[in-house]
Parts: sequence; C-alpha cells; structure tokens
Amino acid sequence: MGNVRVLSETLANKIAAGEVIERPASIVKELVENALDAGATSVEIAVKNGGKSFIRVSDNGSGMSAEDAELAFQRHATSKIASEDDLHQIHSFGFRGEALPSIAAVSRVTMWTRLHGVETGIELSIEGGRQLSAKPQSCREGTVLEIRDLFFNTPARRKFLKTDSTELGHMLDAVSNLAMANPSIRFVFESSGRTVLDLLPGQSISERSVSILGEEAAPYLIDVEGKAEGIKIYGVIGKPYLVRANRSGQALFVNRRWIKSIGISYAVQDGFHGLLMHGQYPVCMLFIDVDAERIDVNVHPTKQEIRISKESEIKSLIRRTVAEALQKEGDLAPPLKSPREPAAAAKSMSDFAPYLDMQQNSSAFPREALKVSEPDESSPALQEETLEEPILIRDKLRITKVLGQIHHTFIIAETDEGMIVVDQHAAHEKVMFEALLKEFQAGQTKRQRLLMDEILELHPKHHEVLKQAQPFLEKIGFEVEEFGENSFVVRSYPAILKDENPVSCLKRFLEEKEEGKLGSGLQYSQEEVAALIACKRRSVKAHDVMSFPAMTGLLEMLSRCENPFHCPHGRPTIFQYSFLDLEKNFKRK
Repeated sequence: MGNVRVLSETLANKIAAGEVIERPASIVKELVENALDAGATSVEIAVKNGGKSFIRVSDNGSGMSAEDAELAFQRHATSKIASEDDLHQIHSFGFRGEALPSIAAVSRVTMWTRLHGVETGIELSIEGGRQLSAKPQSCREGTVLEIRDLFFNTPARRKFLKTDSTELGHMLDAVSNLAMANPSIRFVFESSGRTVLDLLPGQSISERSVSILGEEAAPYLIDVEGKAEGIKIYGVIGKPYLVRANRSGQALFVNRRWIKSIGISYAVQDGFHGLLMHGQYPVCMLFIDVDAERIDVNVHPTKQEIRISKESEIKSLIRRTVAEALQKEGDLAPPLKSPREPAAAAKSMSDFAPYLDMQQNSSAFPREALKVSEPDESSPALQEETLEEPILIRDKLRITKVLGQIHHTFIIAETDEGMIVVDQHAAHEKVMFEALLKEFQAGQTKRQRLLMDEILELHPKHHEVLKQAQPFLEKIGFEVEEFGENSFVVRSYPAILKDENPVSCLKRFLEEKEEGKLGSGLQYSQEEVAALIACKRRSVKAHDVMSFPAMTGLLEMLSRCENPFHCPHGRPTIFQYSFLDLEKNFKRK
C-alpha cells in the first residue's frame, strides 16, 4: 500500500480553515467585508468572551436567496468573480470563496438572510462544516451570522488563543480599520452587551480618525494628499509626538482594502525622517488609490498581503507627501503634558528632516560665542530679560522675554500664548547640525590640511567600506587615499573638526557604517555624519551657565533653523505650555 492518500473533505476543510481563520478577529474581518460587498450601510458586531464563544455580525445589505445561501458554504463558491480575467481587476473585498466554509469548518454557525423585496428568508445551521438544517424563516432584509464555540472541534488550535481582552483588542483593530476605510457606513461594536464603538455614517476621513483615535488626538492630526501619474495618496498622519512603540497606530489601505505592508510602512517612516527617535512609529491613516490591474490581492488567504507593480513609485510618493505635509505644518513643538490630559494626548517626541536654510555657516556658531562659564552657585537660577525685538520661531512661537535658566540646563522664555522650555544642549546641537548639513550639501565644506599626513590602518572588512565611501568623504571635506593593502593616508579633513582626531572620526564613521547606523543614500549619510559631528563637537552642554546674551543668541540661531523643534537625534529642543493650560491646572478656569 502506498504512502500517498487523499484527505477527507472534513480534514481538508479544517486545514484550509487554519490558513484563513487565525483567531476571532479573522472571522469578524471576513464577515464585515462580506457585508460591505453586499452594499450594507449599517454593520453591527456583537461578541462575548473575546469572540471565543459568540460572534454575531448583522448587516442591511442585499441578502441572499435560499439557493445562494446554501452554496455560499461550499468550498470555492463565490459571487465576486466569474472568470480568470476577473482576477486581474478585483474590486470586491472577498472573492476566493474560502471565508464561510472555513468558518463553518471550525465552529457552529447559524445564518439568517433575506433578499430585498422577498417576503421570506432562510435559516441555515452548520456545525463543523456539516449542514444540519435549512428552513424558510421570517427575518429582516440583509444577513445575520452567529458563530459559536470557535475551534470546538480543533482543541489544539483553541488553546493557542490569547486572553479575552487580547482577542477583543484584535477584533476592535479589525473593525476600526474597516470602518476607517468606509466612513460613509455606520459601525456598531458590542462586547458582552456593552457598546464599545458606535461610529456614525457620513463622516470625513479626519472625523472618523478622531472617532477611532479619540478626541484628544484631534489637534495632532495633519491631512495629507499627493498625486502622481495613476496614483493618489490621501489620509491623515499624526504629528511626530503622537507616536507608538510599534506599528499598531498605522492603518494602510490600497483601493480601500485594509492591508499590511512593511514596505509601505517604511515609506511612511521615511517621510518622518529625522523626526522620530529610535523605536518610535508614527500614527497614520493612509489611503492609496491605484489601478486595480496594478495590484494582486490573491497571494494570501487572508487577502491582507498584496503585491503591487512598480511599488517603488508609490513608496516614493508617500515619502514625499508625508515630508511635505510635515514641513508645511510648521509647528511641531510638542506641548508640555497637562496633568488633566489623557495619557494618549502626549506621546514621545520626534524630529523633522532638516534641510538648512540659513545665511550663516557653521563657523559662525562656535560654543565659545555663547559665553558658557563655570557655574556660580551665588548667581540666581532664574532671572529675566525683555527682548527689544521678539524672536519668531516658524511663525508659530513669538518669544517676547527670556526668563533665565533652570538648573543651568533649560532655558525658560515667555511667548505671546504662554511659555516655552528649551533644552540648551539639544538646541545648540541642532543649530550646528543644520549649518554643517548646508555646507555638506552645497559642497562648500572648509578643509583643514594636516601638517603631517596620518596613516589609517584598517581591518580588511573596513577597507572596502572606506573605499566605497571615498567620494562621499571627499564631498564633506576629507582627503583620503589608499596607502598599501589595508591602509589609507589622511591628508586633510573638515575644518569644523579642528578639535577632533581625523583618524578617530573616520574609524567611528566606519564602525557606524558597518553597523547600519548610517543610511545608504547620500542625503541620509550626510545627515547622519552631520549629526555625529554636531554631537561630538563641543556644543553647549547641560549644567553650563549661559549669560542672557548667550541664551538670546541661541534662541535667535534656533529660530533660523529649518526645523527648530528637535535635535538631530530626535530629542525635542522645545516644549510649549499655553497660558490657558496654566490657568486650568491652577483651577482658575
């Protein structure tokens, strides 16, 4: 007897269900998508025990005839496509004919459905993939599906389900994202009799985003829109301080289909280049409209992973659209968190992609010019100095008075609307960074010739890295030539590094290049090296005492930066606190 055998239909269905139905959220997603394809304008979801024991999805869509209702639970039965040509232009959410039979294979299902204009509907009962009954039933127009005892016949899979709260969270994510893509439709979600979501129809994308993210997110959302040939990008992104520790705050849609794409997510991240610290991910609700022929949604049973032809064009447009929206917004200074605000309203801070637009060059901003002195304990920690001319930062913050330092680390200044707190080290670092970057990009870096050439001995693995980086290093002011098998001779280096050892700088550059800390593109490499130099060079540090002219001078230089709100490493330079916040916290209002 041979070893190859044909599996029974029941076993084959259970295996197929494992590809489509991963958890209760998978069922909710599939059934809601079916409701949307049926033209529903209202979808109601009710669950118990995290969806493990009970899920009900009700819609007012077109409904089904008795014949179609029974066929819908057969493998590969679908109303969404009729021929192979239809696969090249998928406009519906469900089309593979796998969802309903997969759900029925691992649960107990009851369905009531009635076509519009027909007096009687049908009630179907299915258990473990086996139809128990089908009978005429008086029911409302549309479709109602109840799913009970998920994985009752596959206990090995049931034990891998998470806690009720975790599974509930996954279902809420699914419903929220599907609702985001369909703001004209009402969505109601109930858990154990409690209404968790009730999203009204007819909302704009911004309004629905606020309904999902919460009212506290409203001031921190930015509309984005971009177009290219055959591509349209639109939606909302969060300001750089409305961030998450993972990508859970990102919802991506292609032709209104909720998808998961690391490549597109990276493109969004690149649009925030320089704005986010390591481990921070922006919030976004981003829609991409392309010709249906350019996408292939038939690559995975869940239909969330898709292929897009010429995806690089889309990613390039996303990067550009996001970066331009952030630059146009201007005011990216994070507010100081008020104790009365919800925790979600004040997230981690970030930094904007810097492109220098200043008249001065980096040599105009030496640390010595800021008159840093040794701490004098007898001097008052907080003073004030009214400015003759207000300092205007990005047309958003108008500084009228410098109040002084706190702990010789933070500069306190008064604005028209309240006050700001400035990190003196981060601010000076940003000023030097943008000045350096302008020199790099303009190819005007001043060189310092070494009195005696220095030899740079390298490990063989670094030799090729430095050889490939020679054109870039030449552009930013290094003159380096090969000298032997694993050696280079250093003849000159950027004048800005006059206090640094050029050999040590190059070794540090190679180490960070090897570790992937420096970008592969010229623009990103320039920014990373400028940040490296600005950090290592003698910038103003915490605990340095600064005179009032020095503090005023630093704020003026910061105001001329392309984006003055964050240092090159993503730390904030400025926090703002409105006078209204102060009044609220002191119960004056």
